[in-house]
Amino acid sequence: MDKNYCKNAFEDVEKLREGNTIIFITAAKNYEFKQTSWGELFISAGVGESGENAGCTINISAFVNYPLNLNGLVDLVRSLTEAKSGALKDLNFPFTGTASDAIAVGTIGGNEYFAGPSSEIGKKVTKDVREVLRKLLIRDLSSE
Repeated sequence: MDKNYCKNAFEDVEKLREGNTIIFITAAKNYEFKQTSWGELFISAGVGESGENAGCTINISAFVNYPLNLNGLVDLVRSLTEAKSGALKDLNFPFTGTASDAIAVGTIGGNEYFAGPSSEIGKKVTKDVREVLRKLLIRDLSSE
């Protein structure tokens, strides 16, 4: 989307949506889709002028081929948020997120309760999120 987008996002999303689809609307020009041993990762990221020193937006989705239950998915959201904040800290940003960040997670379903950064799946996912996000943010800053 253009940075000056100011329409009814819900109407636009309904036009794009097909079935059980997750849609992120963003003006970020830098993104990466990565297939990994643990599942699939998508990140779009941009920082700059928006809101009150909030940056643009960071969207992260991680779909794991690991048997997490609902508690495990909530734990995975926490882990992704911490990895995002860590990547921003690594690059000396004065904030831990932006006003419009979004995270989506999915799983094959199962009974595992934990996906924190010290769990097997959490270590793998957070490492990839932090690395990819740092790369995208550096690319975004160098294009300004």
